[in-house]
Amino acid sequence: MTTIAHLRESHAEIQEMIGDLQVGLTKENLAIRANAKAMHTLLCDLALKVRAHLGEEDKEMYPQLLKQGNALKHTAWNFISGESELRKGFEAYYKKYLKDCNYQVSDAFLKETHDVLNAVLSRIEREEKVLFPQLEKSGLFAETGAKAAKG
Repeated sequence: MTTIAHLRESHAEIQEMIGDLQVGLTKENLAIRANAKAMHTLLCDLALKVRAHLGEEDKEMYPQLLKQGNALKHTAWNFISGESELRKGFEAYYKKYLKDCNYQVSDAFLKETHDVLNAVLSRIEREEKVLFPQLEKSGLFAETGAKAAKG
């Protein structure tokens, strides 16, 4: 069973990757083919990490939350509905820019990349500020081995 600590660790890894991308995704930096390739690789790694994180939440966290009382169930539904939009946007971005290993840089690519990165960061911030405090208060996904073993 997943824990809040594990989810926070995943958030930290995603945030670090996004931070690196936000610094490296400039026209000047991407004009150097090696830098463009490195940023492309990091974007692809981020896509896999985000997919895995969302998948873990779908499989491990949300089903448990939907069995809980009204407040947690309501919060879970809000995040589930928001995840759908994030997932669709991320997949559309991936298909448009990452699937063909095309390292060409355009203003549209930079803008859409930063928009997607900001959407992921916004989602993480909402989970940290809204969802995780409720999880901690409820005792679900506690960071102790005893709680995790019961799940």
